[in-house]
Amino acid sequence: MKLRSFATALAVLLTMAACSPSITIQSDFNPEVDFSKLRSFAWLPIMPAPTGDRRADSSILAGRVRRATIADLKGKGFKEVLPTAQPDFYVAYQAAVDDKLSVRSTPTHYGYNGWWGPSMMGTQTTVHQYELGTLIIDIVDRERDDLVWRGSGQAKMQKQDTRTSAERDKDMTKAVQEILKNFPPTASR
Repeated sequence: MKLRSFATALAVLLTMAACSPSITIQSDFNPEVDFSKLRSFAWLPIMPAPTGDRRADSSILAGRVRRATIADLKGKGFKEVLPTAQPDFYVAYQAAVDDKLSVRSTPTHYGYNGWWGPSMMGTQTTVHQYELGTLIIDIVDRERDDLVWRGSGQAKMQKQDTRTSAERDKDMTKAVQEILKNFPPTASR
């Protein structure tokens, strides 16, 4: 079943519950789909597989993502229904946090050495470890049983998150709005 393989293929997204304000957004869609025919949605009944990261697997995060996604889609005129009501499309999301390394080498001395011209005396290499949060929101056409739109957001995680719960809710709403900004896609894209 495509939905099952789809659920396992979700490699997603953003634990924005602790992200920095700079979010990189991407989206893609199937150009053969007439998105103007979509009217109702439900959450994909298959739950995403646990990531093993308590931040990404948090029920608090899940609630934030769901509330923000529902509000955005309803604001665009879509109606939320139960999965058994045969919605036009399903919505799914997944969050992930990945460890990343940034390596940078810079000259430590640069000078001019008489006849031989410029000289470099060495380099300094710095390694910066950080966490990258990713949030992916997927739209699955029920009739096609296929992924038809995907939006994602990525941001560097903050080491210490001192935001209140209300601030985290607000930031998640902004992030989801940015991710879903290009849904539904227009014919001109």
